[in-house]
Amino acid sequence: MSKLIQVAICDYCPTIRYGLQHILGTAANIRMVAEASSHEEMLTNLIHVELDIILVDIGPDKQTGIDAIREFRQMRPDVRTIIFTGYSSDRNLISEVIDIGVQGYHLKRADCNEIINAIRIVHAGGTSLSPSVITAMLDQMQTKQKQMQSELSKREQEVLDLIAKGKTNNDIARALFISVRTVKFHVRSILTKLNVRNRTEAALKIQ
Repeated sequence: MSKLIQVAICDYCPTIRYGLQHILGTAANIRMVAEASSHEEMLTNLIHVELDIILVDIGPDKQTGIDAIREFRQMRPDVRTIIFTGYSSDRNLISEVIDIGVQGYHLKRADCNEIINAIRIVHAGGTSLSPSVITAMLDQMQTKQKQMQSELSKREQEVLDLIAKGKTNNDIARALFISVRTVKFHVRSILTKLNVRNRTEAALKIQ
């Protein structure tokens, strides 16, 4: 028999807590062992509860919720965290909670199987994100990539295009009618502006 996964829920809405309790009750090896109706209650009542995973909403005040989740993770690093919220398209919010180290991010419109599978994946050491969250993160990455590329000068963009085609510094110098020393200068500038370590990473930025 698989190990019992002990789960706590923190959500301001009693209907959500009741619904999650019912959903988790359908899974043979998952048990809801505690609940909290606020982040304050989470930080006082759930700190010493034996848990594997906590499902927690960010709450109406986003920054306060993030701070509370960060504090809980610092106090209970052994408990894996899944955000369960209605915020789906706030890219900065998603990035911030991912930076905190949460292992899952799912939306309240998720079906029963998605929630149960997320808990099992995260408990096994994986990361579980809803499709809309993944899309938002990819959009943010692409936006940042475009912003970084827009900072390149016309000549730097030409050099980067040739780097992406696998050209050497000598090839680039001949193609653009500049010295190899100038090419090296542009390459260093490109790596700095794109915040990458080498030519390969720079080339991947425009794939």
